Amino acid sequence: MEPDTKGRPRRLPEIVAEQMQEFILAGNLQPGDKMPTEPELAEKYDVSRQVVREAARLLDQRGLVEIRAGRGMTVSKLGTEGVADIYRLLLRFQPENFSELMEVRKILEPGIARLAAQRRTEEDIKEMKAILDEAASSLDDFDKCLALDLAFHHKVSECTKNGLLSRLAEPVNSALREVYREQSAYLASQPRTQDEHRNILEAIERSDPEAAVAATDWHLLRIVDEGGELVPGDPSHSHSAPLP
Repeated sequence: MEPDTKGRPRRLPEIVAEQMQEFILAGNLQPGDKMPTEPELAEKYDVSRQVVREAARLLDQRGLVEIRAGRGMTVSKLGTEGVADIYRLLLRFQPENFSELMEVRKILEPGIARLAAQRRTEEDIKEMKAILDEAASSLDDFDKCLALDLAFHHKVSECTKNGLLSRLAEPVNSALREVYREQSAYLASQPRTQDEHRNILEAIERSDPEAAVAATDWHLLRIVDEGGELVPGDPSHSHSAPLP
Protein backbone atom coordinates (compact mmCIF):
# COMPACT_ATOMS: atom_id res chain seq x y z
CA MET A 1 0.00 0.00 0.00
CA GLU A 2 1.46 3.39 -0.97
CA PRO A 3 2.54 5.73 1.89
CA ASP A 4 1.07 9.13 2.67
CA THR A 5 3.15 12.32 2.90
CA LYS A 6 4.36 11.32 6.37
CA GLY A 7 5.54 7.90 5.23
CA ARG A 8 2.63 6.00 6.77
CA PRO A 9 0.74 3.38 4.77
CA ARG A 10 -2.41 4.94 3.38
CA ARG A 11 -5.71 3.38 4.33
CA LEU A 12 -7.88 1.94 1.57
CA PRO A 13 -10.60 4.62 1.94
CA GLU A 14 -7.96 7.32 1.41
CA ILE A 15 -6.81 5.65 -1.81
CA VAL A 16 -10.38 5.27 -3.05
CA ALA A 17 -11.08 8.90 -2.14
CA GLU A 18 -8.16 9.97 -4.36
CA GLN A 19 -9.48 7.78 -7.19
CA MET A 20 -12.95 9.28 -6.84
CA GLN A 21 -11.46 12.76 -6.85
CA GLU A 22 -9.63 12.00 -10.07
CA PHE A 23 -12.88 10.63 -11.51
CA ILE A 24 -14.54 13.99 -10.80
CA LEU A 25 -11.68 15.98 -12.30
CA ALA A 26 -11.10 13.76 -15.34
CA GLY A 27 -14.82 13.69 -16.10
CA ASN A 28 -15.03 17.47 -15.72
CA LEU A 29 -18.01 17.04 -13.41
CA GLN A 30 -19.65 20.30 -12.36
CA PRO A 31 -21.28 21.37 -9.08
CA GLY A 32 -24.62 19.63 -8.76
CA ASP A 33 -23.69 16.67 -10.95
CA LYS A 34 -24.57 13.32 -9.42
CA MET A 35 -21.89 10.79 -8.60
CA PRO A 36 -22.38 7.07 -9.30
CA THR A 37 -24.28 5.22 -6.61
CA GLU A 38 -22.55 3.52 -3.71
CA PRO A 39 -22.93 0.00 -5.23
CA GLU A 40 -21.63 1.27 -8.58
CA LEU A 41 -18.58 2.83 -6.95
CA ALA A 42 -17.92 -0.32 -4.91
CA GLU A 43 -17.93 -2.35 -8.10
CA LYS A 44 -15.86 0.22 -10.02
CA TYR A 45 -13.04 0.24 -7.44
CA ASP A 46 -13.48 -3.38 -6.31
CA VAL A 47 -13.97 -2.48 -2.66
CA SER A 48 -16.73 -2.87 -0.11
CA ARG A 49 -19.55 -0.36 0.23
CA GLN A 50 -18.19 0.55 3.68
CA VAL A 51 -14.91 1.64 2.07
CA VAL A 52 -16.85 3.73 -0.43
CA ARG A 53 -18.81 5.37 2.40
CA GLU A 54 -15.59 6.26 4.24
CA ALA A 55 -14.03 7.58 1.03
CA ALA A 56 -17.12 9.68 0.38
CA ARG A 57 -16.89 11.15 3.89
CA LEU A 58 -13.29 12.17 3.19
CA LEU A 59 -14.34 13.96 0.01
CA ASP A 60 -17.21 15.57 1.91
CA GLN A 61 -14.74 16.91 4.48
CA ARG A 62 -12.65 18.39 1.66
CA GLY A 63 -15.74 20.13 0.34
CA LEU A 64 -15.57 18.29 -2.96
CA VAL A 65 -18.86 16.41 -2.67
CA GLU A 66 -22.11 16.77 -0.77
CA ILE A 67 -23.95 13.77 0.67
CA ARG A 68 -27.68 14.03 1.37
CA ALA A 69 -30.20 11.39 2.31
CA GLY A 70 -32.41 10.58 -0.62
CA ARG A 71 -30.19 12.42 -3.12
CA GLY A 72 -27.01 10.44 -2.86
CA MET A 73 -23.69 12.10 -3.54
CA THR A 74 -23.30 15.19 -5.73
CA VAL A 75 -20.34 17.34 -6.69
CA SER A 76 -20.01 20.48 -4.57
CA LYS A 77 -18.96 23.96 -5.47
CA LEU A 78 -15.51 24.35 -3.94
CA GLY A 79 -15.54 26.98 -1.22
CA THR A 80 -13.30 28.32 1.51
CA GLU A 81 -15.33 27.48 4.60
CA GLY A 82 -13.16 24.48 5.46
CA VAL A 83 -10.03 26.63 5.40
CA ALA A 84 -11.71 29.30 7.52
CA ASP A 85 -12.68 26.60 10.05
CA ILE A 86 -9.02 25.61 10.37
CA TYR A 87 -8.01 29.24 11.00
CA ARG A 88 -10.77 29.62 13.60
CA LEU A 89 -9.51 26.56 15.46
CA LEU A 90 -5.96 27.89 15.32
CA LEU A 91 -7.13 31.14 16.89
CA ARG A 92 -9.04 29.34 19.62
CA PHE A 93 -6.25 26.96 20.59
CA GLN A 94 -3.31 29.26 19.84
CA PRO A 95 -4.41 32.91 20.16
CA GLU A 96 -0.94 34.12 19.22
CA ASN A 97 -1.75 33.04 15.68
CA PHE A 98 -3.85 36.21 15.40
CA SER A 99 -0.69 38.20 14.74
CA GLU A 100 0.46 35.71 12.14
CA LEU A 101 -2.87 35.82 10.32
CA MET A 102 -2.72 39.62 10.36
CA GLU A 103 0.71 39.37 8.74
CA VAL A 104 -0.84 37.21 6.02
CA ARG A 105 -3.46 39.90 5.49
CA LYS A 106 -0.79 42.60 5.26
CA ILE A 107 0.98 40.61 2.54
CA LEU A 108 -2.11 39.69 0.53
CA GLU A 109 -4.42 42.68 0.62
CA PRO A 110 -2.18 45.46 -0.74
CA GLY A 111 -1.41 43.28 -3.77
CA ILE A 112 -5.10 42.53 -4.16
CA ALA A 113 -5.87 46.25 -4.06
CA ARG A 114 -3.22 46.90 -6.72
CA LEU A 115 -4.79 44.40 -9.12
CA ALA A 116 -8.27 45.63 -8.27
CA ALA A 117 -7.30 49.14 -9.36
CA GLN A 118 -6.02 47.76 -12.65
CA ARG A 119 -8.90 45.41 -13.44
CA ARG A 120 -12.06 46.80 -11.82
CA THR A 121 -15.15 47.47 -13.87
CA GLU A 122 -17.74 50.20 -13.48
CA GLU A 123 -20.12 47.57 -12.13
CA ASP A 124 -17.54 46.65 -9.47
CA ILE A 125 -17.33 50.28 -8.38
CA LYS A 126 -21.11 50.55 -8.22
CA GLU A 127 -21.33 47.45 -6.01
CA MET A 128 -18.59 48.64 -3.65
CA LYS A 129 -20.25 52.03 -3.27
CA ALA A 130 -23.53 50.31 -2.42
CA ILE A 131 -21.80 48.24 0.26
CA LEU A 132 -20.21 51.32 1.85
CA ASP A 133 -23.43 53.33 1.66
CA GLU A 134 -25.29 50.54 3.46
CA ALA A 135 -22.53 50.28 6.06
CA ALA A 136 -22.67 54.04 6.68
CA SER A 137 -26.36 53.74 7.52
CA SER A 138 -25.81 50.78 9.87
CA LEU A 139 -23.24 52.14 12.31
CA ASP A 140 -25.18 50.94 15.36
CA ASP A 141 -25.71 47.38 14.10
CA PHE A 142 -22.75 45.16 15.00
CA ASP A 143 -23.72 42.11 12.95
CA LYS A 144 -24.57 44.15 9.88
CA CYS A 145 -21.38 46.22 10.08
CA LEU A 146 -19.32 43.07 10.40
CA ALA A 147 -21.02 41.43 7.43
CA LEU A 148 -20.59 44.53 5.27
CA ASP A 149 -16.95 44.84 6.31
CA LEU A 150 -16.37 41.32 4.99
CA ALA A 151 -18.43 42.05 1.89
CA PHE A 152 -16.32 45.10 1.02
CA HIS A 153 -13.00 43.27 1.27
CA HIS A 154 -14.45 40.32 -0.64
CA LYS A 155 -15.61 42.63 -3.40
CA VAL A 156 -12.15 44.21 -3.64
CA SER A 157 -10.70 40.74 -4.16
CA GLU A 158 -13.34 39.99 -6.80
CA CYS A 159 -12.20 43.07 -8.72
CA THR A 160 -8.89 41.30 -9.40
CA LYS A 161 -10.72 38.78 -11.63
CA ASN A 162 -8.48 36.18 -9.98
CA GLY A 163 -10.60 33.59 -8.18
CA LEU A 164 -7.63 32.08 -6.38
CA LEU A 165 -6.80 35.39 -4.69
CA SER A 166 -10.35 35.59 -3.37
CA ARG A 167 -10.10 32.04 -2.06
CA LEU A 168 -6.81 32.86 -0.32
CA ALA A 169 -7.96 36.08 1.34
CA GLU A 170 -11.56 35.29 2.29
CA PRO A 171 -10.97 32.59 4.94
CA VAL A 172 -8.28 34.72 6.63
CA ASN A 173 -10.62 37.72 6.89
CA SER A 174 -13.56 35.58 7.93
CA ALA A 175 -11.65 33.89 10.74
CA LEU A 176 -10.13 37.13 12.06
CA ARG A 177 -13.44 38.97 12.19
CA GLU A 178 -15.10 36.22 14.19
CA VAL A 179 -12.79 36.85 17.14
CA TYR A 180 -14.01 40.42 17.73
CA ARG A 181 -15.47 40.42 21.22
CA GLU A 182 -16.24 43.99 22.23
CA GLN A 183 -19.17 45.09 20.10
CA SER A 184 -19.22 48.65 21.43
CA ALA A 185 -15.51 49.14 20.68
CA TYR A 186 -15.95 47.70 17.20
CA LEU A 187 -18.83 50.04 16.46
CA ALA A 188 -16.92 53.02 17.89
CA SER A 189 -14.14 52.33 15.36
CA GLN A 190 -16.53 52.28 12.39
CA PRO A 191 -16.12 55.95 11.37
CA ARG A 192 -12.38 55.36 10.89
CA THR A 193 -13.04 52.10 9.07
CA GLN A 194 -15.57 53.80 6.80
CA ASP A 195 -13.10 56.58 5.93
CA GLU A 196 -10.34 54.06 5.17
CA HIS A 197 -12.61 51.91 3.04
CA ARG A 198 -13.67 55.02 1.10
CA ASN A 199 -10.03 55.88 0.47
CA ILE A 200 -9.39 52.37 -0.87
CA LEU A 201 -12.46 52.56 -3.07
CA GLU A 202 -11.57 56.00 -4.44
CA ALA A 203 -8.08 54.81 -5.40
CA ILE A 204 -9.54 51.75 -7.14
CA GLU A 205 -12.11 53.92 -8.91
CA ARG A 206 -9.31 56.20 -10.18
CA SER A 207 -7.47 53.10 -11.40
CA ASP A 208 -4.50 54.20 -9.28
CA PRO A 209 -2.66 51.02 -8.15
CA GLU A 210 -0.11 52.80 -5.95
CA ALA A 211 -2.75 54.81 -4.15
CA ALA A 212 -4.82 51.65 -3.64
CA VAL A 213 -1.80 49.91 -2.09
CA ALA A 214 -1.06 52.90 0.16
CA ALA A 215 -4.69 53.19 1.33
CA THR A 216 -4.82 49.48 2.12
CA ASP A 217 -1.48 49.57 3.95
CA TRP A 218 -2.72 52.49 6.07
CA HIS A 219 -5.95 50.65 6.90
CA LEU A 220 -4.15 47.48 7.99
CA LEU A 221 -1.45 49.34 9.93
CA ARG A 222 -4.14 51.17 11.89
CA ILE A 223 -5.78 47.87 12.77
CA VAL A 224 -2.48 46.41 13.98
CA ASP A 225 -1.40 49.53 15.87
CA GLU A 226 -4.73 50.28 17.55
CA GLY A 227 -6.25 46.81 17.72
CA GLY A 228 -6.86 45.66 21.28
CA GLU A 229 -7.30 42.24 22.74
CA LEU A 230 -9.03 40.66 19.78
CA VAL A 231 -7.88 37.25 20.91
CA PRO A 232 -7.40 36.34 24.58
CA GLY A 233 -3.76 35.67 25.29
CA ASP A 234 -2.35 37.26 22.16
CA PRO A 235 0.83 38.89 23.48
CA SER A 236 1.07 41.36 20.61
CA HIS A 237 -2.07 43.23 21.70
CA SER A 238 -2.10 45.02 25.01
CA HIS A 239 -5.08 47.37 24.55
CA SER A 240 -8.64 46.54 25.41
CA ALA A 241 -10.64 47.68 22.41
CA PRO A 242 -10.84 45.57 19.28
CA LEU A 243 -11.00 47.22 15.88
CA PRO A 244 -12.30 45.96 12.55
